[in-house]
Amino acid sequence: MDLIIHGVYDATTLKTLQQLKVSQLGFDLRGRSLNLIAFHDLKSMLPQITQKAYLTFENDLQSTVGSFLNLLGNDKNKFTLEFRDNQTAHYYESFKHPYSWFFRPDGDWASILESQRLEALVLPVKFKSQYQNMPKLWHIIQERVLPVILHVETLEDIGLYVREKNLTLSVDLGRELECGFRKIDQARLQNLSIWRNLNETFAGQ
Repeated sequence: MDLIIHGVYDATTLKTLQQLKVSQLGFDLRGRSLNLIAFHDLKSMLPQITQKAYLTFENDLQSTVGSFLNLLGNDKNKFTLEFRDNQTAHYYESFKHPYSWFFRPDGDWASILESQRLEALVLPVKFKSQYQNMPKLWHIIQERVLPVILHVETLEDIGLYVREKNLTLSVDLGRELECGFRKIDQARLQNLSIWRNLNETFAGQ
């Protein structure tokens, strides 16, 4: 199983997750997100970001997303864009950059799934009852051999899927891990039972 942890906003948490061998990380640039990372903090972390990484956006102007990419310069190639909104396929394609998209039942998903720069489809578990009964959706996924990422609500939910070897999961860091405002309890993060379960799964493969 592969794991993506979204919402990293400080260098200490970045280091902890790297020590825990989390292979993919996400950095949140959504203006209203509690996990919003200041751009200057993201820039300062760039030399330490060695694994696959995502930049999360939601309902931003094209000019706003484009500005962030321009400010990153060549470092933008370290990131895949991640969109959690309901824009058109043309909007996502306009950045000429690889991206993943959070599935929405009311979104233009048929067109988005045909997008050439779509790198992966993220399926939030809260929409499971809708997407599991959509034959056309799964036909396009299979036809394109499109990677699918399952997004769970909490870190504890990862335990429900830990035995699924071929699954990629994503989750946002939550308030339950904070010991103060925007301060992650690093000891609690390191001692979560999911890491033991993941290590046991990997050891048994």
